[in-house]
Amino acid sequence: MRVLLPGLGLLLLAAAAVLLIRDAGQSAGELWASIDANSLVGLGSLIENRIDPDLWVDVVLPALTWPAWLFAAVPGVLALVAGRPWRRWRGRGCD
Repeated sequence: MRVLLPGLGLLLLAAAAVLLIRDAGQSAGELWASIDANSLVGLGSLIENRIDPDLWVDVVLPALTWPAWLFAAVPGVLALVAGRPWRRWRGRGCD
């Protein structure tokens, strides 16, 4: 798994760079609606009817106003950090 995470992280960061360069100001909701608006409406209906209407209004809708590149960059950075081969630092005194 640690071999795949850095590759996945780089792929997600490349996608974030493409989104940032191509549509810097486009929100995640606008991008999703341009790809498939019906699925966005369906998700809203699912969350409001089956889970909690306040979750849609207070959490998901504000998150959909964030820039689209952010949704690729954050998991990309996390995958790079998780896949990094950590070296254990052994505290050696500076005597």
